Amino acid sequence: MADTEKEILQLITDKKAEMKPVFDRMDEDEKLYLLEPYKMKKLPPQGSKDMEGVKNITLPDPQLYINKAIALLGGLDMQRIVEGHDMKDKETTKIEEYLNDMDYMIDERRTKRGQLGLDGFIDEQDCVRGRIPARVCIRLDKEGNLVPDVLPLDARCFVSDDDGENMAWGAPWFKRSKTRIEREYGAEHSKNIGSKGGEVVDYWDSEKNIVFIEKKIVKEQPNPYGYPPFVLSVVPFGSMFSTEDAMKHQGESLLWSSRELWKEKNMVATILATLTIEALRGGMQLASKDGMALPEKSPFGAEKVNPVEIGGGYQPMPINDIKNATRLLYSIIETDLQRTGFTALDYGSLTFPLSAIAVTKLTIARNDVMLPRIQAKAVFYEALSRMMINQCIQLKKSFKLGQPGNQNTYSTKDLKGDFQITYRFLNISKEQTAADLAIANAAQGYLSPDTIRREVLQLKDPDGEKVKYESDQAEKVDEVLLLFRRAYSLLDVEKPSEKNQIEAYILKERAKTILGQRRQMGTLSPIEGKGQEAPQGKGLMPLFGGGQGGRGRESQPEETEEVESGKV
Repeated sequence: MADTEKEILQLITDKKAEMKPVFDRMDEDEKLYLLEPYKMKKLPPQGSKDMEGVKNITLPDPQLYINKAIALLGGLDMQRIVEGHDMKDKETTKIEEYLNDMDYMIDERRTKRGQLGLDGFIDEQDCVRGRIPARVCIRLDKEGNLVPDVLPLDARCFVSDDDGENMAWGAPWFKRSKTRIEREYGAEHSKNIGSKGGEVVDYWDSEKNIVFIEKKIVKEQPNPYGYPPFVLSVVPFGSMFSTEDAMKHQGESLLWSSRELWKEKNMVATILATLTIEALRGGMQLASKDGMALPEKSPFGAEKVNPVEIGGGYQPMPINDIKNATRLLYSIIETDLQRTGFTALDYGSLTFPLSAIAVTKLTIARNDVMLPRIQAKAVFYEALSRMMINQCIQLKKSFKLGQPGNQNTYSTKDLKGDFQITYRFLNISKEQTAADLAIANAAQGYLSPDTIRREVLQLKDPDGEKVKYESDQAEKVDEVLLLFRRAYSLLDVEKPSEKNQIEAYILKERAKTILGQRRQMGTLSPIEGKGQEAPQGKGLMPLFGGGQGGRGRESQPEETEEVESGKV
């Protein structure tokens, strides 16, 4: 093996060793996320051995928590904004259309290959790994058609390094079957591959691309882009300390604060399940004069009679203190888990109404959890969009993109310019929308309508909503304006149907009648409707208070009659 090849493999090996604390954390989170069966361990000094005689329970809570976060992240309304000081709206709109068409082409290509869509893949990486990497290799095929080769990567199988300013090199690795290696790289490179497949490493730096299979070079080619074609976004959540122990917490997952609590909750569930089973044939104590006369056989059994002396006999072991301590521990763990994660409102299990302020507070608590994920996703898409544009400009060729029957043509000139790309993710929760409307209704008379639209309701297009609202109000003030607009919309087509022409004529005649009566009477026509009044916010949720007591997402196990009556 050439010295250069050895150096590259050593670079990758050294970086893997450096990232080991982060990878170990990812492995731990993956086990919780995929619900690795919980096994209770013995107490030290036998802590590595499994506890015997227990009913192990693995709760689905960490998976439900992460799945809820992924659903919330994927359900956000993504708004892409392209702006440039010296660019016209038509030019920025063309770039936005290009990015929209590229999104479709990327997902179409992945769907044909039986792979998950880009957005779903990166949401999982965002929440579970805390890092979002992807490889971007836009190119032309043999027929000159654009290939939107965007490959999202598992952060657990990707390492990279920088030169102080930019990424110097990057290398993802994949586990590939022998059949796939033969199909992609040729049968000569699969001779020593076993039934479990082999490891493929895809190394890129600014000059070359080298593919290794089981540490042997199978492909080498120049890098046409001039830089490692990777995008990497790290979640701004976790420790930023430079100490060795803190490194594993850089770019943390959703499980950072609750990682150990999920294990403790499984332990409590295991204890409760074991106590429940042991209630059938639990430990017994035998009262006797010398305390040593133990039976040869178990006293349990159907229709079995056990002779005992007066004052003696079998009695259950006193374990109610253990049960009470377990319930107390459960309540502590459950409270902390709700503090570090989502509330009952997010899980949809709230059983009582909330005020607008209460809903807003709960939404803020959820945003505290999700905001770093949203920021990382926005940074990823901004970097991805910029790289896709730059690589298409390098092709120096016009090409078509988009859905069949609705494709658009793009040239290098369409993508050039001095502009910025911004991504906003808006929460369109029905609960929060209702709360915002209640607050907006209460703010009337104190805040301007423009401030309410922008700051309270946080509308995507406040100026557009203002135009539509004022247009609707104008129709309510003057019925003739409403009639004119409806008639105009019926005829504003290339070939209006006979039905639409008749309807427009009727509307025109009514408008003429109203205007004629106005001129004669000098006031509103008697046949004019008064219009509908603007809603006054009736029926909205209360601003403060108004809720009733009830249980949250989960409640602690109810105590038995023995505990409630104080018996031990």
